[in-house]
Amino acid sequence: MLAVLVLAFSVISLMHGLAQSFAMLFVLRLLMGIVEGPLIPQTQSILAIESSERRRGFNLGFTMNMSNAIFGSILAPVVIVALATNFDWHTAFYLTIIPGIILSFFIFKTMKNPDPKKLHSVHSVKSSEKVKVKDILKHRNIWLSIIVFSAGMTALMAFQIFGPTYLVQAKGISDGQMSLIMAAFGVGYAIFGFLIPTISEKTGRKPASIISALMLMVFPLALVFTDSIPLMMALLFIGSMGSEIIGMSMSVIPVESIPLQYSGLAVGLTIGIGELFGGFLNPMVNGALADTFGIQTPLFVVAGIVALIFSFFFKETAPSKTGTADVHTALDSIEEDAKATVRV
Repeated sequence: MLAVLVLAFSVISLMHGLAQSFAMLFVLRLLMGIVEGPLIPQTQSILAIESSERRRGFNLGFTMNMSNAIFGSILAPVVIVALATNFDWHTAFYLTIIPGIILSFFIFKTMKNPDPKKLHSVHSVKSSEKVKVKDILKHRNIWLSIIVFSAGMTALMAFQIFGPTYLVQAKGISDGQMSLIMAAFGVGYAIFGFLIPTISEKTGRKPASIISALMLMVFPLALVFTDSIPLMMALLFIGSMGSEIIGMSMSVIPVESIPLQYSGLAVGLTIGIGELFGGFLNPMVNGALADTFGIQTPLFVVAGIVALIFSFFFKETAPSKTGTADVHTALDSIEEDAKATVRV
């Protein structure tokens, strides 16, 4: 399914080059969202099952945050804009199918379906427990993750959509300076994208979430109350760790809060409901606020405060704090000893 979705996503991306009207672009974007939506729950659930307890935070954070920042936020705009400049925007869309075909082929040929028998024998919730959608939503961490993820998306999208426009129109900063300022956030996003989840393996998911949510209020306000470009870049770099509350609430905490075989459903529910508010309704509401009260208004949205408050109510899930990591380490050691004995 993952290979088919990636291929379908790439085909729809190519079709954007054929669009001749706003209506056609609207439909294609809708279709792209439909095929893109299941990708994250699938990849995150696979990683949750295949990762060891000691590496789960790093693996989920690296794939969702750092890789997304490097390829999606840094390399992709540069490459696509260069193609569109040297050829035209139609050709740029046509060429996007090439990496899609290559990636889909490698997924189909090399990726293996997770073996349910390999699910960890010890977990905070027994793997044999029968869980339905309504049961998953009853878990405190799941609905807390939905609220925190929605708030995080609201703050992040307000910054990404209205931040550049505010810098150019309200503060009179040039396009080149604006791109450098936004790049500082992108670099921090890539670095903290795997650093925060990795640190949370030792400190716990809850403290890492609280610190990230606190930083979530820094980078939007840095644009409004700072005039020095170097200081603004420094604050955005540090404040970028606030975006990691999205990764923590979207995948790391949900997959550790329920039986692993339901991790895809947990991530899907969190993203689906969270995107409805943070990704769909939020831009329209903030756009209306910007039109009425000024372009800086969305940057003052108190979504970061909401994320911070609800982060305090998370139930800790890090194996190092719940006591399951030592058990898994012992089991892994026993398994390796057994294999070594057989080889001898």
